[in-house]
Amino acid sequence: MRPIARAIASALRTLGIDQDVARADAVRAWPAAATTVLGADAVTTRAVRTDGDTLVVLVPTAQWAGEIRLRERELLVALADRAPASRIARLRCVPSP
Repeated sequence: MRPIARAIASALRTLGIDQDVARADAVRAWPAAATTVLGADAVTTRAVRTDGDTLVVLVPTAQWAGEIRLRERELLVALADRAPASRIARLRCVPSP
């Protein structure tokens, strides 16, 4: 009997949605990755979706967008540690409403 995780992975591949699910993991991993790199105040940011290999992050101010751009490489490493299959390569900051 195969472990359930392998069976699910196989089903996702068969349905052609395995990469979409992997990218969704990056959205879920954002709070932990951002807090690790940016500190506790990172809770003011929020990943909302992926667009290809880009993670879209809502930010409250232009200063936050600048900080994320400056530390993008560190953030991508932290995301890759937490959601390796997501293959997120870029971050895009957008103002929060």
